[in-house]
Amino acid sequence: MQTIFIENLKLNAIIGTLPHERIYPQELRFDLTIFCDADKASFSDDLHDAVDYSAVEAAVAKCVENSSFQLLEALCRKVGTTVLAFDNIEMCRIKISKPAASALGALISYEAEFSRGKDS
Repeated sequence: MQTIFIENLKLNAIIGTLPHERIYPQELRFDLTIFCDADKASFSDDLHDAVDYSAVEAAVAKCVENSSFQLLEALCRKVGTTVLAFDNIEMCRIKISKPAASALGALISYEAEFSRGKDS
């Protein structure tokens, strides 16, 4: 199994439980680790045999920017489901960071793993 990384993807979404968080989208940062079998693509050098990470990135962006979750946990599950919708992805790890979450300036993040055929 091989690994693809999409790191520091900056997207905006309505996220949070506080009243002011429900009004304006805020920036979130996503780190995606995608586990796939890339052997065929490594021999064929053909995009059709590979994970099209541009398509994954676009699908995640659409998913996030059209969402309105209260919890990072729920958004993370939705993103994981979106990533696993691509046929040749077997597993993914999603990390979401919410820079504006801490009143003291800490970077708050949530991470989860999702795999095909297994509820995480």
